[in-house]
Amino acid sequence: MEYDEVGSYERRRKGFLPFGLVFALLAFLAYSVTQPLLRPIAWSVLLTFFVRPFYSFLYERFFLGRWKGVAAAITTILVLVVIVVPVVTIGLLLVREGINVISALPGVVTKLGEMDLSFVLNYLPPQVAEAVKPYLVDLSYLNDMLLRTARWVATWLASTSRDVMGNVFRLFYNLFALTIVSFYILRDGHLILKYVDDILPLPKNEREAIFERGRAMLSAVLYGVTLTAGIQASLGGLGWWYVGLPSPLLFGGVMFVTAMIPFIGTPIVLLPGALYLFLVGQWSQAAMLAAWSLLVVSTVDNFIRPYFISEGSKVHMLVAFIGGVGGLAAWGFLGLFLGPIIVTLFVFFLDSYRRVWHAMRGA
Repeated sequence: MEYDEVGSYERRRKGFLPFGLVFALLAFLAYSVTQPLLRPIAWSVLLTFFVRPFYSFLYERFFLGRWKGVAAAITTILVLVVIVVPVVTIGLLLVREGINVISALPGVVTKLGEMDLSFVLNYLPPQVAEAVKPYLVDLSYLNDMLLRTARWVATWLASTSRDVMGNVFRLFYNLFALTIVSFYILRDGHLILKYVDDILPLPKNEREAIFERGRAMLSAVLYGVTLTAGIQASLGGLGWWYVGLPSPLLFGGVMFVTAMIPFIGTPIVLLPGALYLFLVGQWSQAAMLAAWSLLVVSTVDNFIRPYFISEGSKVHMLVAFIGGVGGLAAWGFLGLFLGPIIVTLFVFFLDSYRRVWHAMRGA
């Protein structure tokens, strides 16, 4: 009996290498197949989590626990009609607004070049006035900076427009993939989570903690960060429009993105707008926009975010910053959502490993 056990162990040990090689090959091939769909899959996960309460209401309350596929189909259609189509439409409008802003920039540059700001020196201490005098008398550096920025933005917008118009097939391909994946995640997402829970080599309490942290972070990003950024962008765009600055829709969209980045926020857009108004002599509008930015738009975060983000989902600001900015650089707009979640879960996995390792060493 003992000999049979040893022989069985030896056979398993020798068979592990070919199994590992085949598994690695299949994993690589599976990644190659799914890699083009990673972005639609990621968006599907985020969107289905966002509309999950509506699906639960349909399935449990309206259909009384029956017709799961019908409830998932109705919710998927809701995702397309209420979320995806408006977002794509707004994106195209933002590109058009950006083109209008670029066409107006030469006139702004010419107007700034004709200005004389030397009067500001009379209101500054002598040492400060002497230091800033070259920058107020000669504005050629500002013109050069604006022209370089305009060229870069124009090139980016032209490239984006070509991509959008030239990849219509790719857009519909991604929408088709997003629709199918969203439907099955809504209908069978609990089975996927159960499978992941079964293969995690961690104690039950650690697995439950990881799933809870993932749920809390998704809730924080989608409900807390997104809704807060949307309200801030709406208020910022309203102030931008009220003081007479052009393209409030475009700059409101930019503020929506910057509001989700830690330590950046909407002031990075609103304060330069106030500075421009000051430079062109509209001092009251400049003061109004600056006050609106600092006293209203920026403080919204302190009042609204706590209603959506629970204590369990709060993470260190450095982790949130690395996740948000790094995700934005790696995956674009999608990275603003995935970056903080991935980095936070990675840190939590490390913490789980630390707790398990301490328990093993103590035993």
